[in-house]
Amino acid sequence: MNMKNVIKMLAVAGLMTAGVAQASVPADLNATPGVLFVNWHASAAADGKANPMLEVRDESGDIVASAHANLVGTQQVRIPSRAQGNLTVTLGEQSSDYRIPFGIGSGKQR
Repeated sequence: MNMKNVIKMLAVAGLMTAGVAQASVPADLNATPGVLFVNWHASAAADGKANPMLEVRDESGDIVASAHANLVGTQQVRIPSRAQGNLTVTLGEQSSDYRIPFGIGSGKQR
């Protein structure tokens, strides 16, 4: 089997395993130590159902914060002040990733 056929087979296998992409949360995300700011897009209120839950998970999948989503304006969600790395924000079936730089906080345990 030549290299060209191997590459084609790997490409086809990669396409077969690629899942359907989840829609992203209709908001812009920003963070400061201890607070995640969720700036909702105008379409969020029109598309969303009444009083959905907004969940924030850390890299290991543990829930670090949960709140009822406002879907309008800017919402503040309290997160651990030492939160660093990748966070996943989930609203129903929609999900977005947000990376908090490692420079926030000293990293010391309290």
